[in-house]
Amino acid sequence: EPEMVDALARRWAELPDAVRTPAQTLGRHAVGCEGTHGVFPRCNLACTPCYHSRDANRVAVSGEHTVTEVTRQMSTLRAARGPRAHAQLIGGEVSLLPPDAHAASLQAMRNSGREPMSMSHGDFDYEYLESVALGPDGTPRFSRLSFAAHFDMLMFGRRGIERPTDERSLHEYRKRFTEMFARLRREHGMRSFLAHNMTVTPRNISQLADVIRECHTYGFSLFSFQPAAFVGDERRWHDAYGDTSGDDVWAQIEAGAGSRLPYRVFQHGDERCNRTTYGFYVGARYFPVLDGGQPVDLRIRDAFFNHLGGGGLLRYAAGRSCRQAPAGCGAASLGVGLGSTVGRSDGQPGRSTPSPHLPDPAHDVRDALVHGCRGCEAGVGGHATRRGQHESSRRRDPGAPCRLHVCHG
Repeated sequence: EPEMVDALARRWAELPDAVRTPAQTLGRHAVGCEGTHGVFPRCNLACTPCYHSRDANRVAVSGEHTVTEVTRQMSTLRAARGPRAHAQLIGGEVSLLPPDAHAASLQAMRNSGREPMSMSHGDFDYEYLESVALGPDGTPRFSRLSFAAHFDMLMFGRRGIERPTDERSLHEYRKRFTEMFARLRREHGMRSFLAHNMTVTPRNISQLADVIRECHTYGFSLFSFQPAAFVGDERRWHDAYGDTSGDDVWAQIEAGAGSRLPYRVFQHGDERCNRTTYGFYVGARYFPVLDGGQPVDLRIRDAFFNHLGGGGLLRYAAGRSCRQAPAGCGAASLGVGLGSTVGRSDGQPGRSTPSPHLPDPAHDVRDALVHGCRGCEAGVGGHATRRGQHESSRRRDPGAPCRLHVCHG
């Protein structure tokens, strides 16, 4: 696909020299995630912090306006960033859109080569989900739906639990959300990809590990944790958000997964903003797909980038490597590397016996820049500007302009 090859080359050329590393995915595997902006900012929950302006809920929700603007924005992204990318349908609360307008917006994103994900607080009913998924004739509009649901104790107004006292009290609501999609597949054959988002502050960081331990079996394929930032409505800033570091968050993620999680095998943008590991559960144990401490795993990663950079890593690792690997590239060894990962518990092969359960692909992700970076006041300003606010004059992090350039291109 020459157009995609050109788009990746442009993205790579845009990156600052410091992040052009062998692990970098931007410009080699993808151009980076995208999202709608300023189309439907209204939300019916209250969060601390809230990343919207204080006037967000004064904007009416219009299905017709949303479809028109999403179509326009996706066309712009298609022209500027190439034929394929992942993109978020994000506001505001997406379930406040009329179901037909929600579905039409997703289709507009697909029409521009985007793989859409609806960003929600998850507090909607099955009937709404079904109305988005099915057309007027009762048949599925799509083969798959992707949703990211944001759950944490810092969100107020959720039906049935107006003011949660801790993260554990939200587990039944997390499970209820995923069960709607399981029902959708049983009744209509529609697959789904579900992500779990959570804002992290000094109030709930100690509960993060329990969220992973308890909820990884619910049906989420991705967990994302964003340290809070001083962005948006200042009336809802209540904690010393700068006291929560990326290392603190990652330690909690590792504790919840019960495993050391290498985050330098694949780099998404700037490591100071994003840490990511890809892996899967076998029974109750989580295994990273590749281990940065194993030279053979890094060779497998490099073969993937060099020969199949536009494909899907986990799909490739799951057994298609022998069919898809170009002759002589050595990429077929990925299957061997994956098996070796499952077989080792302390960095050595053959030290543990994997469970007979089938692997459940999942990601544990810590992504700070999506909602602003700790100590990155240029990042705060950049995100505030995109939400119609004034850019912050505080710039405590001298590396912030570089980090923003990586994120936004």
